[in-house]
Amino acid sequence: MKPPPPLTLVPRRSRFAIALILSTHAATAVLVASLALPWLFRAVAVVVVVLACAWTLRAIVWDMPRSIRVGIDRRIGVTLREGVVIAGDILDDSYVGPRVTTLVWRPDGTRRTRALLVLPDAFAGEDFRRLRVMLRYSRAPPGGRSDEEAG
Repeated sequence: MKPPPPLTLVPRRSRFAIALILSTHAATAVLVASLALPWLFRAVAVVVVVLACAWTLRAIVWDMPRSIRVGIDRRIGVTLREGVVIAGDILDDSYVGPRVTTLVWRPDGTRRTRALLVLPDAFAGEDFRRLRVMLRYSRAPPGGRSDEEAG
């Protein structure tokens, strides 16, 4: 039986992720600002929360790759915004759910893993469903690399 062709997806910024990040950080900043602490401590804590919000937005929303290519053999190719393609293996730590999917993958030749948070509004139309189906039915190739061999 012939395997299906790899699935190539073009992610877009998730409005849900942006709203969730902004609302949780705003609530945290309000909570910290209302604590019974000296004003200097509260001001520094609010600045730290705002910086954490900016870092999270950059890491999860603005640094989304240009495209993602997922194969039934659990191989992934991530094209970064700069045009660089990084290939790797999707690990069993990935989670596939109806509303949230996390792709945990290890680039070839590295020990460090990476993760991609994927929400339903990050892809057009049926692409989120296709990704979930591909991940649910994917298997590592026979004789493929195991986690012990890779790192």
